[in-house]
Amino acid sequence: MIRQISIDQLLPGMYVVDLHKRWLDHSIWQPRFKVRDEAHIWMLREEGISQLSVDTVKGIDLPPSPMATLNRIDRRLQSMAEIKAAIPRTVSLGEERRRATRLLTEAGTTVNWLMLSAKAGQNVDAAQLEPIVSKMIESVIRNPDALVPLARLKRMDAYATEHAVATAGLIIAFGRQQGMPAAEIEKLALGTMVKDIGHAALDARLVAKRGVLSKDEYSIVQSHVEEGLAVLEATSKLSETSVAVVLEHHERYNGCGYPYRMAGDEISMAGRMAAIVDTYDAMTSDRPYRAAMSPSHTLRQLFEEGGTQYDPDLVAAFVKTVGIYPVGTLVLLESGHLAVVEQMHPENMLTPLVRVIYHTGRRQYLTVPAEIDLGRKIGNHYGQIVRAENYETWGISPLRWQPA
Repeated sequence: MIRQISIDQLLPGMYVVDLHKRWLDHSIWQPRFKVRDEAHIWMLREEGISQLSVDTVKGIDLPPSPMATLNRIDRRLQSMAEIKAAIPRTVSLGEERRRATRLLTEAGTTVNWLMLSAKAGQNVDAAQLEPIVSKMIESVIRNPDALVPLARLKRMDAYATEHAVATAGLIIAFGRQQGMPAAEIEKLALGTMVKDIGHAALDARLVAKRGVLSKDEYSIVQSHVEEGLAVLEATSKLSETSVAVVLEHHERYNGCGYPYRMAGDEISMAGRMAAIVDTYDAMTSDRPYRAAMSPSHTLRQLFEEGGTQYDPDLVAAFVKTVGIYPVGTLVLLESGHLAVVEQMHPENMLTPLVRVIYHTGRRQYLTVPAEIDLGRKIGNHYGQIVRAENYETWGISPLRWQPA
C-alpha cells in the first residue's frame, strides 16, 4: 500500500517511492529507495524534503503501538552533532586538488604498468588497483570538484591510461549521485580502470588511426572487449559488476552496440553507466582523428541520444552529477569576458560561481581575476553564460586556471 507521510514520520527501513518535489529541486537521483538510517533521513531534510510517499509492502509501515512511537521519538532526539559527525569530512578545493594530483599520477602509473604487462603477455593483477580505487572514492567524498575535473586534462600520448583513470573518477561521482553503496562503487571503478586492457592486443597504429576505419579494421577494434576479458579472467578475480563494465561499456540502449547487441534493461546498470562515462570522457578529450568537444556540448549530445544510445534516466542523472558547465570549464559571458567555472550551484546548474580571467575584445588577461556568483542578481555586471569555450582556441592553459 502507498502511504503519504511527513518527513517527521519517516523511519529507517521504509521504502520511499515519491519525494513530492521536482527532480531539479534536489540532488537525489534515485526515485525509489529504502531508507538506510537516521543520517539518511537527516540528509533528506537537508534537501528540503517535507512530504514523501512510501510503499508499505516493500518496506516497513508506521508503527502502530505507543511504545514504538516513543522509541521513534527517542531516536529523533539524537543530537544533530552526532549525525553530522558520521558524515565524511570535506576539505577545501585547493587542498583536495593537491592530493588528487598525486593520486592521479599514482593511478596512471599503475594502469600503464598493467597495460604494458598485458602487451608483453605477462600476468595482469587488477587487484593492484583496489587501494587506488579506495583512495579515489575518499577523494570524491572529501571534495567532488577536485579529482574529476583534473582527470579530464589529458596528454595525447597518454590517452589510454588517463582515459581509464578519468572514467573511474566519473563513475565514482556518478555512483555516489545514484546513492550506491561504497562496495558497489569500488567494483564499478575497478571495472572502468581495466575495461580497455584489451587494447594492448591491438596494433597501436590501428588504435591511433586518424582516418575512417574499414569494416575489417572496425571489427578488430571491437575485439578489444573480449580480448580484455580473456586477459583479466586468466589472471584476476573480478566481481560480476566489474566484468559487466568490461563487457558492456560499448553496448547501446537501442541494441546497436557491441559485442553482443544487448538492448535496454538487458544491459546491466553497471554497463549502462559505464557507456555514459566512457563516451563523455572520450568526447571531451583530444583524439588523433578529432579535437575535444566542450563538456556542455557533449552533455547536450548525450541528452539528445537518451532513449536511443543511452538510458535516458541515467543520462539525466549524469548531467546532474557533472553539471551542465562542469568545474574547470572555460565559458564566455555576455560581457565578452572568459571565465572558469569554480563551483556549481546544485539548485541551478546554469548559474555557477566563476572566476573571470580574460577580456576577448582586448585579447588580454584581467590584472586581477574577479570571482562572480552568476546566481546573484546584484553585483554581476558580466551577465550570464553564452556558451562553453575551448582553452586551446584562446591559447589559454587549462592546467594553470583550474580551480584551486
